[in-house]
Amino acid sequence: MATLPNPNTDLSLQETGGRERLQATLTHYVNFLHQQPAICGSAQQQEALIQHVAQGHELIKLVSAERLKITRQLDDQKQDWMELEKELTAPLLGAMQPLKDAVEHYNREMLRIRAHQQAEVVQQSTSTQASQTDWLRAEVPIVALPKGVHLKWTFEVVDPDQVPKSYWVIDEGAIKTAVAQGARTIAGVRIYEEAVTSFRA
Repeated sequence: MATLPNPNTDLSLQETGGRERLQATLTHYVNFLHQQPAICGSAQQQEALIQHVAQGHELIKLVSAERLKITRQLDDQKQDWMELEKELTAPLLGAMQPLKDAVEHYNREMLRIRAHQQAEVVQQSTSTQASQTDWLRAEVPIVALPKGVHLKWTFEVVDPDQVPKSYWVIDEGAIKTAVAQGARTIAGVRIYEEAVTSFRA
């Protein structure tokens, strides 16, 4: 089995030509990996393949570390700005809130009136179908939606026991935690051991 190349890991994207050298190192190692037979029939071959994969993971870590050298300072600046943004906008949000509350109260009241009017229209049409048209009865005008308000369908669960099974989601996180804590039997769940290979040199 071929020996591993000795990639140059002393690289920096911040240096002149650093990206090109890093790319060349990665390309060289990719070519090396493509030349390796993906055959694992002995302990020696298994160990060699694990070393190849482990070296690949080290190169991936190198790329991530280079990215962090550049972005960590930006991330810190972003975090600082987000904190400052909260500090600057909090008084503005607080001052706007009573106005928003007043608008929401008005909108709810208009929607309540609108729903009442719509119910009256339905009642009138039902009684009109049952008997002769009453030409003296005034038509109920329906209030327009307030400016900036649109209606959308939403939901609220009022009786979980009646919700169809197809809408339930299994909490896989809770099952994983239970298995990690030693649970070995859970109704409807097969708990088994799975082989996990660590690719470390």
